[in-house]
Amino acid sequence: MPKVETLTKLEWEIMKQVWKNGKTTVRDIHENLAATDSRAYTTIQTYLERLTDKQYLKKEKIGLVNFYSAKVKETDTLKRETSHFVKRAFDGSFSKLAAFLFDTQDFDEKDLEAIKQLIEEKERENA
Repeated sequence: MPKVETLTKLEWEIMKQVWKNGKTTVRDIHENLAATDSRAYTTIQTYLERLTDKQYLKKEKIGLVNFYSAKVKETDTLKRETSHFVKRAFDGSFSKLAAFLFDTQDFDEKDLEAIKQLIEEKERENA
């Protein structure tokens, strides 16, 4: 389990690439992020090492190349990050988060219908 609860923006982008591609290299990540992020190759390498130290990634050296793969599941990380955010911003109340979103966001009919269906499904599960 990772030592820290939150990831930086660049760490999230790197983790998304790892979750998407599986076992990957610094070069792969650097090339994939090049369209949206102009970080140096060595910066990506440093971040991959940090994520390894934080136990989000595991590293395997094959020949001269380091391969990185996820040590944690994306869904587990999303759950932990969301819970951490809700604890800090909404005193742990997901209903306060939902109320905030409904008060501050514009939902179209499609979004509202999808939310209603999710609520109905959750109610059936809890019945």
